[in-house]
Amino acid sequence: MRFSGCSSHRICLALLAALALSGLAFAQAPVQPKKGPVPPSKGPVAPPKGPVAPAKGPVAPSVPTANAKSPAIPAAAGQKGPKLPDPEDVELNADGIKIKATYYPGVGSEKKQIVPLILIHDIGGQRGDFHSLAVYLQSLGHTSIAPDLRGRGESKIPKSASGAATTLDPDEYNRPILESMIKDVKACKMYLLDKHIKGELNIAKLCVIGAEFGATLAVRFVADDWIPERINPLYREKNDVKGLVLLSPQVPFKAVGYREYLAGIPPQVAVFIVAGETDTKSAAEAKKIHKQLQPQHAGKADQADLFFEEPPTNLSGTKLLGSTLNIKQMIGSFVEKRLAPKAEWELRERR
Repeated sequence: MRFSGCSSHRICLALLAALALSGLAFAQAPVQPKKGPVPPSKGPVAPPKGPVAPAKGPVAPSVPTANAKSPAIPAAAGQKGPKLPDPEDVELNADGIKIKATYYPGVGSEKKQIVPLILIHDIGGQRGDFHSLAVYLQSLGHTSIAPDLRGRGESKIPKSASGAATTLDPDEYNRPILESMIKDVKACKMYLLDKHIKGELNIAKLCVIGAEFGATLAVRFVADDWIPERINPLYREKNDVKGLVLLSPQVPFKAVGYREYLAGIPPQVAVFIVAGETDTKSAAEAKKIHKQLQPQHAGKADQADLFFEEPPTNLSGTKLLGSTLNIKQMIGSFVEKRLAPKAEWELRERR
């Protein structure tokens, strides 16, 4: 088909006009952005505020054995709570010797859950050595009393014929004075017993913690507490100790030891033993104690209640309570899980 020049011209003009209109429309139309990958709804999690809690230590096995390891650290340990009561300095009478002690009141509405503890320092120490542990246990709701043993700290003893009181260095102690220190521990128990009578704690959940020579006294005291012939009839003092913690137990000091008393520690008493792995003498003693107590706990299938911890350190005694070793937290777990929840140890009335 042939088109005339005019017709061709008109057709070209029409085509050009159509193209121009379509271009204008394209230029005015909004440009739609290309869709890319959808960003995640949540970004990276912000780090928790405040100090990071220490890593948990070894967990007690679900099927208890006689050689169970250290108790697990409580998840809520160290969390901030209500303001703690201030410690109180008190004076006790231990068979005529004035013993100075610091009392750390427990907190909590369930008095039958409040565990009382006696904290016994080494022969060269003083009650302040246990301050950080006592405050930590107080933060968990429990009560502690830490005495200056006779001749140490503020607990002076008569030395001269005139009766002048003084303190002693470890090498100045003799066997009679060392053995009489058990009376200082008993005076602490009587003080706690009075608090029990007033409804402030549960003496039937008593726990004793001893460091070095204090561990020797602790073993002797617990064995004595479980001997019926030595019951105090006035207070019905009997079988109250249910927990024992030994920090760096020692060989006998000036012929004052504990080996013969271990047989008097019944299976009803849960035991936690700690000794630095490279603290050679204490580690050897701790292993001997653990081995000797194993038969007494081997028949208990309900739960583990004999623990042994060897942190990789040569530190001993109350120095083991430093924050990096978590021993303080393990002791807290021992108290919380082995003593506090025991329903069978009810608040018995005492007179």
